[in-house]
Amino acid sequence: MKLGIIPYQESTDIVYKNAPQDLQERKKPDLPLLEPTHQIKSSVQSTNFDFVRTEDIPLNRRHFVYRPCSANPYFTILGYGCTEYPFDHSGISVMDRSEGLSIARDRNDLVSVPNQYGWRTARSDVCIKEGMTYWEVEIIHGGNGKCTREIDDSVNEVRSGVYEKIFRQVNDTPHLRFGVCRREASLEAPIGFDAYGYGVRDISLESIHEGKLNCVLENGLPLKEGDKIGFFLKLPSIETQIKQAKEFTKGRILALNSHMDTMNEPWREETENGLSRKKLKLETTNKEFQRALLEDIEYDDVVRDQIAIRYKNQLFFEATDYVKATKPEYYSSDKRERQDYYHLEDSFLAIYRNGRYIGKAFENLKPFLPPFSELQYNEKFYLGYWQHGDTREEPNDKSIPSAKKRKQLKKKKGMILRNKYVNNNKLGYYPTISCFNGGTARIITEANQLEYLDQIKSEYCVGKEPQVNTLDTLYKEQVAEDIVWDIIDELEQATSQR
Repeated sequence: MKLGIIPYQESTDIVYKNAPQDLQERKKPDLPLLEPTHQIKSSVQSTNFDFVRTEDIPLNRRHFVYRPCSANPYFTILGYGCTEYPFDHSGISVMDRSEGLSIARDRNDLVSVPNQYGWRTARSDVCIKEGMTYWEVEIIHGGNGKCTREIDDSVNEVRSGVYEKIFRQVNDTPHLRFGVCRREASLEAPIGFDAYGYGVRDISLESIHEGKLNCVLENGLPLKEGDKIGFFLKLPSIETQIKQAKEFTKGRILALNSHMDTMNEPWREETENGLSRKKLKLETTNKEFQRALLEDIEYDDVVRDQIAIRYKNQLFFEATDYVKATKPEYYSSDKRERQDYYHLEDSFLAIYRNGRYIGKAFENLKPFLPPFSELQYNEKFYLGYWQHGDTREEPNDKSIPSAKKRKQLKKKKGMILRNKYVNNNKLGYYPTISCFNGGTARIITEANQLEYLDQIKSEYCVGKEPQVNTLDTLYKEQVAEDIVWDIIDELEQATSQR
């Protein structure tokens, strides 16, 4: 064993190299311990669903993410590789959900919360990064079919407390919200609560983003149990998004350069003295560090700083998650922000109800590639390392022959130990469901289970248009990518130790 690899336990870990044949057939780890929470009876399917919560398992919160991993003795440096729980298809992530939200026993497509519970949210285990994707959500318990009475805005109606009765009725019944969100979105609030999620209400099909309601969909009756809501998400290609991110980064660097030039003007040095000058110098150094981070972005690379841990005799990969960030600051003369790069061109989320198109709930979704997303980051520590660490030398022009490089070297400050603007292969939009007061929903991801997939393909797959993906197809591609990046990480570590 290499130093740094947690030891294997042959009795519990799946170690293919030394395990007997019957153990080798177990390609995925067992589910963690499950605790029963409640039962929901479906009036449409006439079936009782038992819901459970996981015990003794770390969930994604406090800016840390977890996923199951397995021992791999063929990885002599890393020791462990990515794996998944034993489900037949994609669905709701076991670990990427609120602690108060329950999943159906032995299933990953049904989610619910007990009665009297507030909003709880869960994300899918599939990350949508580009192209066209379609999935459906079936309402098992929720909607607002009973609250359909027309309300007259007369004085007598108001005095009689009709609005208060409707308000109580809405809050005493189960409800759901659906949509997509990014890694930064909160799981302890309904989707659409913040700027990182786009949600649709089950009461009136109102669109919700940044906590604001917007009636852009076709008005109709509230959703009811048994309804199937189709979601069609379109995102531009990764190449287009990378080009946008590069242009955006270039604009930020130019703005930082302009700001630092203004701060270093001679007249400013004369007017500043004492503590104010120290603050000015510190601020200038921080801006230089921010510029160095932006210049260090590798748009085509994937950086997964994950480590294997053992928790309650279970194996997990632990990594830092992306955090909420304010809009980038610009220091142009007129203090304007560059809003022209704040959306993905030609992106939208279209909604279908039982196969009938009812409109685009959202258009021009926000981008997510770095620097639009940033990891949890101890900026004070890494700034100090960059500022006081060893200097490095780089040629001003990479085209200079090696014989002349020594004459034209540009000194930089200490090396960047870790960058917050990286892609860990989990950046994108995740199908999301929020449940309230017994609300229950089922996400449908497989092509043979999607009732209206053929209709969607006939509408969008015309001529040279790309294919419409399903979540299950993207999930299989995601698993394959994890295997490839496991091998790449192992090779990079082995090369660096030579």
